[in-house]
Amino acid sequence: MELFVANLPDDCMIEVAASLGVNGPRPYAVGKVGTFYKGMIEGQHAFEQLTVEAYLEESYDKALQALTLNRTVVDAKKARQVLDALIEANKEYWPTLK
Repeated sequence: MELFVANLPDDCMIEVAASLGVNGPRPYAVGKVGTFYKGMIEGQHAFEQLTVEAYLEESYDKALQALTLNRTVVDAKKARQVLDALIEANKEYWPTLK
């Protein structure tokens, strides 16, 4: 498998420019991204991984960690308020988090 962004984890999915031909899309390799963008991408990746783990493990703590990493929250106290509000608003759809 060709690395399109050389300095990101293999399981990190990102969008890159591509050409579309008869054999499907052909993404353009980016090489290495700078420290700022790499940090933002890895932070988003960690948020998404923790969100999935929280659901699969029914873990309140992991859901809280995920929201604390989210760039729109970034504060543990606010993350707890957001998570509790999301649980309440979606209680018939969400698993019980422990």
